[in-house]
Amino acid sequence: MKRLAEYIVRGRWQAVQVVALAGACTYLLPPLTTLLVYLAAAALALVTLHRGIVAGLQVLLLAALALVLLFELIGQHVVALQLLLLMLVLWVPSWLIAVVLQQTRSLGSALKVAALFGCCALLAIYGYFGDPVPWWTARLQELVQSLQHSGVSLQRFEGAGLIHELAGLMTGMLVSSLLVGVAGSLLLARWWQALIVRPGEFGREFCQLRPGPAFGVLTLGVMVYAEFGHGRGGGLATQLAMVMLVPYLLTGLAVIHGLVRQSGRGNLWILVVYVLLGLLPQTALLLAAGGLMDTWIDFRGRQARRAANRKQD
Repeated sequence: MKRLAEYIVRGRWQAVQVVALAGACTYLLPPLTTLLVYLAAAALALVTLHRGIVAGLQVLLLAALALVLLFELIGQHVVALQLLLLMLVLWVPSWLIAVVLQQTRSLGSALKVAALFGCCALLAIYGYFGDPVPWWTARLQELVQSLQHSGVSLQRFEGAGLIHELAGLMTGMLVSSLLVGVAGSLLLARWWQALIVRPGEFGREFCQLRPGPAFGVLTLGVMVYAEFGHGRGGGLATQLAMVMLVPYLLTGLAVIHGLVRQSGRGNLWILVVYVLLGLLPQTALLLAAGGLMDTWIDFRGRQARRAANRKQD
């Protein structure tokens, strides 16, 4: 990985090659789509962090132009349009939050900006397209019917209520998943940069991740309104809360890493957390809740103080 990072930052055209190649393979190698699309975003963020804002923007524009021209020349006009959409929803946000990190040197600030960007995107969808629930309801009903025709039993989805409830969350889930990908790309880029400049620095920086109390209060306020609000406003608040909890999911992971590092218990506990995160979706909610609670409890600070008191005794 270090060699790849060094190649990316070696020059503008090397970075363009990596970003464009990963973007092209996103459509040419479908099984690797998710991995490659975020690899391209991470490479773009790395250039921005290591070589500057303008260099990152140049790589973004040149790679985008190369990809669009490639697929237009081979007659794939639809793919070219999909690439433009991909750049708007993934590459541009990755570049923007890399700019924030490059300027502030704060992962917490970058993740807060990413969450606010996701909230703005969610509000823009509602403002421009209107309520997307009917559209999602129709798509989910088509999916359920298709699976039933294939012989898959979906008795839980036979009632319209559950489908409508799920449809009310789909836009927020989509934006949240994209935000997780953008944040993950930024963390990968920061890790690459640390490998090049100062190995081991990223681990210490990640273990200290905290978005700050003001954003925590705002997130908690949106969650309370989502719980007690009614009608369309309550549903929209629920989806906004989902987006705003993404930084706290990463904060929860940072708390686990920090506590394990302070206790010196090894990486087995961290491995268990990641396995549970992959197997049980509820683990993400528990981590996000823990990350939000850390805003006021400061688990890592408390353990550090207890360790210091034990040494003094």
